[in-house]
Amino acid sequence: MAQLRYADRFVRELPGDPRDDNRTRQVLGACYSRVAPTAVPRPELLALVPEVAALIELEPQATPELVDVLAGNRVVPGMGTDIREHVEKALKLSRVQAHTLTRVVGVSRDSLTIEHEGAQTEISAAGVVWVGGVRVNPLIENLQVEKTRNGLLKVTPTLQIPGQENVFALGDGAHYEDADAPLAGTAQLAFQESVLAAQNVRALLAGEKLQTKHFEEIGEALSLGTERGAVLTGGHPRRMQMHQCQQGERFGSLAGRMFR
Repeated sequence: MAQLRYADRFVRELPGDPRDDNRTRQVLGACYSRVAPTAVPRPELLALVPEVAALIELEPQATPELVDVLAGNRVVPGMGTDIREHVEKALKLSRVQAHTLTRVVGVSRDSLTIEHEGAQTEISAAGVVWVGGVRVNPLIENLQVEKTRNGLLKVTPTLQIPGQENVFALGDGAHYEDADAPLAGTAQLAFQESVLAAQNVRALLAGEKLQTKHFEEIGEALSLGTERGAVLTGGHPRRMQMHQCQQGERFGSLAGRMFR
């Protein structure tokens, strides 16, 4: 579900209630109020129509993640503003324009044409840099081992390749089942996996029992140019100057909490 694109135009373009306390009261000058979902113990999905699931690109099976999201036990990226508002402000200060829900329909020597909600706009430019797409490393493509439909290496809960107990795989080239969905393909997951991999390599050499672990999303951190950054920890977004990020990394406080 982390790969789904949520249409949040309603909350992006209409005024929201600035208060987040969930109680009965009058709400003036706002079209909606945000509330945190109430957890439901042991939720069950009674019916799932494969044809309807296919319309919104959902897997036609009742996975634990899907049941938790539908029950309100879990909010996945895209359902809230997360750190987007902070990122947009930082980019605006740096005079960088970001276009979402937009596709490029034409590129020439000195311009490109974009399309948003059916309307096309031509943007003049002295130069166009085109980047995009993700592909598995050719080395992994050529390995004769079990892989996912996306070409990632399947690994056991101990980060070993099935049938190859002396080979460990981790990072964005491997698919680890027991991890929060938003972590897939991130550096945060790779850092967490590296600790488990190191422990299990030592255990394998010593003839000891290998360990497993569930990896949880701890937060998000990204740099926005050379002066600004944004961090999401504990569900709360924070703007940061880059010297604060560097200081946190130097003393191991921020970076340690984010990737441990």
